[in-house]
Amino acid sequence: MNARIFCLAIVLGITNHANSATLQERIDAAAPGDTIRIEAGVHAGPIVINKPLTIVGERGAEIRGAGRGNVVTIAADDVALSGLRIAGSGLQLSDDDAAVFVTGNRAKIDNNVIADSLHGIYLKKISGAQILNNRIQGKTTLTASTEPVEKGIGTSTENCDTTLVANRRGNGIHQWNCEGTLIRGNEISDTRDGIYFSFTNNSRVENNLVHHVRYGLHYMYSDGNVFENNTFSENAAGAAIMFSKELVVRGNRFINNRGHRAYGLIFQSCDRSRLEQNEISENAVGLSFNQCNENRIVGNRVTHNYIGLRFGSNSDGNAFTENIFVRNLHPVETGGSDVSGSRWAVNGVGNFWDDSFELDLDGDGINDLPHRELDLFGVLRRDFPAVAFLSDSPALKLLRFAEERAALPGASYIEDPAPLNSRFWTLRAQRAARSVISSNTK
Repeated sequence: MNARIFCLAIVLGITNHANSATLQERIDAAAPGDTIRIEAGVHAGPIVINKPLTIVGERGAEIRGAGRGNVVTIAADDVALSGLRIAGSGLQLSDDDAAVFVTGNRAKIDNNVIADSLHGIYLKKISGAQILNNRIQGKTTLTASTEPVEKGIGTSTENCDTTLVANRRGNGIHQWNCEGTLIRGNEISDTRDGIYFSFTNNSRVENNLVHHVRYGLHYMYSDGNVFENNTFSENAAGAAIMFSKELVVRGNRFINNRGHRAYGLIFQSCDRSRLEQNEISENAVGLSFNQCNENRIVGNRVTHNYIGLRFGSNSDGNAFTENIFVRNLHPVETGGSDVSGSRWAVNGVGNFWDDSFELDLDGDGINDLPHRELDLFGVLRRDFPAVAFLSDSPALKLLRFAEERAALPGASYIEDPAPLNSRFWTLRAQRAARSVISSNTK
């Protein structure tokens, strides 16, 4: 054989062998810090990344698991994973099966599509992860099977073979015992809970869209976190935030979370936190507060809910100011709880209420008489929804009118000593504009 042809054959043989290597073999052969580019097509999982690598998928590249365990396991620090479709994890909640399971610090997972898996991204005992611009869709169906299936264990009663019920699904992004995570720009749907926090501190959650899940944000025992500009819509509850402290919840939208007991935002046993500039609209219960202390609730819009604000027991030192409570069928439910331990105005600035009696002699946008928000029905609404038909009755209007002028003995109510009227924000904007002009002319 011609020596040149022989050498060419050897080169071709080596090239074909390299192309036929599995993805796991390529990862094992790579040096720490290398970049691996994954070609379009389906690549078999599961894979384990146990050294610092950057893995980038070309358009159309997919890592597909075999329906058991995790699809991608990141077991080293400083791994980046982007541009891939990742699908096909196992379905064992007890094993925490996930499309991407992370135990390495500073993982960066961005611009991936994650589907057909139990948990989407599972972060376990790590710090510094970045979860950016991913599309995560939970697994909703099972492959039809002829084998006997026990009803109620992971299947609906309507179709025992093909439908995975919500409480047997995993979470979109699940964190346990983590620190300093950044979760930004993701869209999450059809999971059990969208974003789950447990013992995870000093993290940021920004600009995410979470819809058609159980809890958009399910959160407990996690401190010092910031949630900004997220949208939680069409879920059983927008967010349930519990047993935590020193949070910032700002500029989020909790909208259209429907159902007999659906909530926009549940705040339970949380202290020293700030709720600012959120929109809480079109929910069964807009904002629920219970056993919360020393929180600041500023500038939120609570509108078009069945119950606007549910204020429970054992809450003390909370301050409400500049919030808007309008067009809620029942503005406030106290259930007979003592609400005197919280303030409904700060520095002489209260909140805006429907049907507040406007008497503003000095024209400062703050009414001169206090506003009392009466709760006549309390918890009866939960057991007897028909009482909603009485909400706009002439008798109740008369009671509200009387309550505005003198507190009724034995009635449960919230008293705002400095309720706002519709001119408050216009006057503030005018004062701010004059201040800017004055400073510019100096």
